[in-house]
Amino acid sequence: MKFSVNTAELVNALGTATHALSARSTLPILEGILIETTDTGISLTCSDGSMTIISGLPAEIAEEGRIVMPGRLFVDVIRRLPTGEMVFSANDNMIATIRCGGSRTTIAGKPADLFPQLPHIDETSRVELPQAMLRDMITQTSFAVSTDETRRILTGCLLEIGGGEARMVALDGFRFAVRISPIAGDAPALNAVIPSRLLQELSKIVSGGEEDMVTLIFGGTQLLVEMENTRIFATLLEGEYIKYRQIIPASAKTVVRVLDREQMALCVERASLMARESKTNIIKLAVTPDLMVITSNSEMGEIAFNVKYVTDVLRAISDESFLMKFNSPVSPCVIAPVEGNAYTYMVLPLRLNA
Repeated sequence: MKFSVNTAELVNALGTATHALSARSTLPILEGILIETTDTGISLTCSDGSMTIISGLPAEIAEEGRIVMPGRLFVDVIRRLPTGEMVFSANDNMIATIRCGGSRTTIAGKPADLFPQLPHIDETSRVELPQAMLRDMITQTSFAVSTDETRRILTGCLLEIGGGEARMVALDGFRFAVRISPIAGDAPALNAVIPSRLLQELSKIVSGGEEDMVTLIFGGTQLLVEMENTRIFATLLEGEYIKYRQIIPASAKTVVRVLDREQMALCVERASLMARESKTNIIKLAVTPDLMVITSNSEMGEIAFNVKYVTDVLRAISDESFLMKFNSPVSPCVIAPVEGNAYTYMVLPLRLNA
C-alpha cells in the first residue's frame, strides 16, 4: 500500500472522521482508523459501534491497500507534520512508514479485515436539506434532549418531514423544544428519532450554507447521512415518541412580549450569579403590565424556573423580540415567535414553598 496526500487535506478529513473514533472500546480495533485506497483517493473510517463516519479525500495512489492505524497516535503524528505532501506506505506485515519533508515515522498497524463491515441500508426514503438549516435545527433543539437512559426514546430528537415542512423535536420531561423549517413540498413523509450523539457530532461537521445540501437516507432502523466527501452511518432509536402536540397549551392567560432578547439574557445572567451562589439555581419572574422583574435567591415567588433551562432557550433564539405565555405559577411557560411558528419552547416552573 502506498499513496501521497496533502497534509492539510488529510488533517481536515481526520478532523471529520474522528468524531466517531472510540476512545475506549470493548472492541480494540475500533480505537483505530481504517485507511483504504479508492478510485479517487483514500477514505478514512472511524466507528464507535453505533456511529460510523467515512471521510474521503483526493490522493495519488501508487499501490492499493487497506490498513487500520492506531487512532490517537496517527492523528497526533499527522497534525505535527509540516505543510506539504506526505507519502504513506505499508508493507505486508502492516508496518506503516510516513514521510514528509525531512521527517520519517514508523508505526505498526493492524489488518483491515479486523475492522467491522459497514451497516447495510435498505433504503425506504431520502430527503435533502440545506446544511445551514439542519445545523440550526439541531443546535436550537438538541439541548432539551433527555439524558435518562431509562427513557431511551427521549435521548434522541424526533425528525418529522411532511406537509412542506421539517420539524425537529426534543424534550426531557422538564423542557420542550421544537423547530420548524419550510422545505420542498415533494419531500417524502417520514418520522424518525435520531440519537442526540449523532446530531451533536453532525452539527459540528455540517459547515455549509443554504446552497450546500445534506442527504438523509432512511432504511429500517438505519440512517445514512451523505454530504460532499463524508458519509455517516447510525442506528435510529426505536419506540413511540411522546405525542408532543398534545402537551402544548392551546391558550394563555398572560402573554408577555419581550422586546430585547439580549437585555433579558443579561438580566438572567446577572440573576444566575446569585442563584449559583445560593446553590438554588433558581430565578423568579414577576410580571406587571409593562415590566418583567427577574430575581434570584428568593424563597418565595409566584413563578420560578431553573436558570439553566431559561438560559438555554435564550441562547437558541435569534429573534430580538418574542413572546412568553403563562397560565399559572405551576403550568409551563411557552416561548414562541411574535409571528409565525418557526419555534416553540416550553419550560416547566419549579414549585416554591409559600
